[in-house]
Amino acid sequence: MQLHKVTNDESVVTYLAGVLRQKLGEGKVLWLVPGGSAIAVAVAVSQRLQDANLANLTVTLTDERFGPVGHADSNWQQLQDAGFSLPGASAVPVLHGHDRDQTTSEYAQHLQEFCQGAAYCVGLFGIGPDGHTAGIIPGSPAVTATEWAASFDNGDYQRVTMTAPAIAALSEAVVYAMGEAKLPQLERLQQDLPITDQPAQALKKVPKLTIFNDQTGDTV
Repeated sequence: MQLHKVTNDESVVTYLAGVLRQKLGEGKVLWLVPGGSAIAVAVAVSQRLQDANLANLTVTLTDERFGPVGHADSNWQQLQDAGFSLPGASAVPVLHGHDRDQTTSEYAQHLQEFCQGAAYCVGLFGIGPDGHTAGIIPGSPAVTATEWAASFDNGDYQRVTMTAPAIAALSEAVVYAMGEAKLPQLERLQQDLPITDQPAQALKKVPKLTIFNDQTGDTV
């Protein structure tokens, strides 16, 4: 795990765009993108790749807010509205108009197929002030799920998310976690805690984990 202290998103955008360019030259790549505060990073990376050959790239979400296709709170819809676009890539949303159980099952199947069929699987993640990552909320069924995806009603949203086993199958995880509220969780992440105490611990199972934040670590 490497922690890099930054003042803006330029470093993470440059880093992730570089990883994707390099790996796309070597074979098929799966890129998992989040919603929330990391949307701006994902959009900026996509803009850096406009001149690249993206035929080997598949893109889907780390998690989604369940509902009708295109609903206002959908992570995928918010990404599109913000300008996320990768011409030539295979872009696969989570929502297809099915019920939540079928949506979750299809998403789990897609994650496994895409990751196992790719030479490199990289995910962009955030970490919440409560220690969650993707849609793995503390105390939710997603924390202990053994399938590649789980869904549940969190009260604010019905969530569909990748799980710890799916995260562990990635080649690399890149985390963007800015703000003073994230510091306690970044410090906790450096401890060995149960995933039930801090779901973001799942990220430490990935062979390469790089965290960009404005609170702690080496300055870049």
